[in-house]
Amino acid sequence: MADTKEPVRKKGLHGWRAAAAVFGCGTVAAFGVFGAVIGIAGVFLDFTSAEEEPSADPQVPMVQQTIRPRESTGTGAIDLCGRTIPNVNEVQAIRNDSGDAYVDPGEGEIPRSVTDECQWRVTPSEKPSVTLVMDFSYESFVADENGEPAGYLADDDFEARVAEIDDLSIDVASSGDAGVTDESYYAHGIAENGTTVYAIVLRTGDTVYEMRFASTVGDASNEPLSPSVFEYERDWMLSYIEVRLGIVGPG
Repeated sequence: MADTKEPVRKKGLHGWRAAAAVFGCGTVAAFGVFGAVIGIAGVFLDFTSAEEEPSADPQVPMVQQTIRPRESTGTGAIDLCGRTIPNVNEVQAIRNDSGDAYVDPGEGEIPRSVTDECQWRVTPSEKPSVTLVMDFSYESFVADENGEPAGYLADDDFEARVAEIDDLSIDVASSGDAGVTDESYYAHGIAENGTTVYAIVLRTGDTVYEMRFASTVGDASNEPLSPSVFEYERDWMLSYIEVRLGIVGPG
């Protein structure tokens, strides 16, 4: 709709008042234009600074910052037994081994894979009257013999560990994809000595790791403990491990 307001009638100025008004308006206008230029320049500089702030190199998009060269994983950074699992405060676990199995060739070495294994005595939250023993092992494939990403080696290791789980001497009650991490496979059942075994192999990026839980005594009913007895502790450990591997792990 067109504007129907009547125009505002301005009163004229004469003599020295007109001269002063012209001089004053000119001065104010000059300062106004200068201020506007400074304001626009400031907004532009703030905008470009905000655009450049996430990265020192504006040519590198933020989405690429999660892709790290394999040499950037520092020596000792992927110490899951010594630096990650001990921080899982939601799980009652006591380490039960000497702690000297960690192997890392070192940052920049090729080929490079980081390995470790450790054992923990775990009190499950769902059934605290039971003690579980968890054997944890992993291999993180940082670089192959050519210094390239070693995801294909992680593929082979995952398949080999799955085959080992399938060969366990247990009366299997359940098995298959556990629906966690990038890939997973588990088997759960009764061992020959009557104890319950829950074994799972997992993959996050180019790191393959395994948890093998076993109850220390068999159940009088000769029925396996429910998988949920193991899954609470499994999931809490995975939440910490995946965060750590997301920061420093290959793949």
